Amino acid sequence: MNASLSNNIEYKTVCIHPTFEKVHALLADIHLYLFGPDGKLIDEQAVRRGKASLSATEEELRNGSIVVSPNLEDLIFEPITLEAARCHLVFESSLNFDDRLDHYDLPPIPEVIWRWWLVHTLWKNMGGTPLKKSRMLIW
Repeated sequence: MNASLSNNIEYKTVCIHPTFEKVHALLADIHLYLFGPDGKLIDEQAVRRGKASLSATEEELRNGSIVVSPNLEDLIFEPITLEAARCHLVFESSLNFDDRLDHYDLPPIPEVIWRWWLVHTLWKNMGGTPLKKSRMLIW
């Protein structure tokens, strides 16, 4: 579905389905982020029922980076940029944009990454302090 939010700019909405290595779905608060080539946040949506929709121009979709992670607002206390996101355990992918498609399946997120997200989410919900990335592989 195309939407024109301005007279000069055409926006396209695409549905993105993140997949997870060795599991069908993940019961955690997972978000999709689209960053432009300059590293600025373009769009962000929570993954609901295994998918999320992002809206951007075709150029942003073609040249941007998709990041999948737990809610970065819980982790980053400054403006969310691609550089700031990379300081946390995130999964990054490109879209391989095709203007004829409106649905994309991302490559499987490795188990070591999504398991860390589950540990982080459980730890946070139990009132603990999240471990820093440098200590993440100790468990």
